[in-house]
Amino acid sequence: MNKIENLLKEENSRLSRLTAPENMEARLRRALHSAAPKRTTFRKLTNGRKIAVAAILALMLIIGDQYHALAYYGKILLGFDGILNDNLKKLNQQEWGQPVGEQAKLADGTLLTVDGIMSDENQFIVYYTLSNPKGLVIKDTPTIITFGEIKGYQTFAKSQGGSLLPNKDQTEIKGFSTFEPVNPLAKKLTLSYWDISGDSSERREGHLAFRYHPDEAMPTRIKQSIHQTLTVDGSPITFGSITATPTMTLIEGTVQEQNKKLFDQIHHGVEIVANGEPIKSHDIRINKTENGYTFSLRYDPLPENLTSVQIVLTENGGKVDIPIN
Repeated sequence: MNKIENLLKEENSRLSRLTAPENMEARLRRALHSAAPKRTTFRKLTNGRKIAVAAILALMLIIGDQYHALAYYGKILLGFDGILNDNLKKLNQQEWGQPVGEQAKLADGTLLTVDGIMSDENQFIVYYTLSNPKGLVIKDTPTIITFGEIKGYQTFAKSQGGSLLPNKDQTEIKGFSTFEPVNPLAKKLTLSYWDISGDSSERREGHLAFRYHPDEAMPTRIKQSIHQTLTVDGSPITFGSITATPTMTLIEGTVQEQNKKLFDQIHHGVEIVANGEPIKSHDIRINKTENGYTFSLRYDPLPENLTSVQIVLTENGGKVDIPIN
């Protein structure tokens, strides 16, 4: 047994150096509870097999609470690196993807597969594959499907955009589509889509249902009410809230009246500065309401080692400090 003991010591040393996200233990516990038990009669094993089983049991005892590290490599969504930005690649490597694997067939025989999802308080991301050995290009564009919304318990999450990339022979497309966040109590979701494949120009609505595990959603880093007002040429901009999650940083606010210079400032002159460096801006939306206008500003996620966050107006240097504790 000395050889086995040495092997166990080496394995224990290697496992002690592994790290994994905190939620991996909960994932593996669910898998263990749901697995059907199998009975093995120990006395029927040969001596050699008894030694092997004893070694396995000893290994399980040694690694103890390290067992969740063994599941760390099982939830990465494969084949999407070509369309993901650095942040989404990082989240995928950290195993924040929830595998789905549900499929539906389009009118021209193309297979739609929802490979997996990522979710946090700011958005819901669907990763999908379109495959057809006959080809996927329709009128010089790879778009043969458009996504509508995701429905579920107290959920109606509209599509917000996405990205896709066909392979060289255009028989497969890897893509992702972003949606509004879903309700954290929803456990079954239905994706609606419009099938525009085939010879007909008619759109056909389709639906694909899948299970969702809200306890595996990514945690929110900062969620703060702000309610501070800055002015541009005497016109107020009120910043209402900030929600920072692993996929993006969202600033929401209001303006009282239509003002071109004010709107230009919102579109081009509102920065988030974290640790003294500006965060890349992605999307700005302004919508009319009964009491004026609301706006939402989307930025890259905040850095991990966060020491300070500010909203800055480039027009006049006005600043709003965001508490991070």
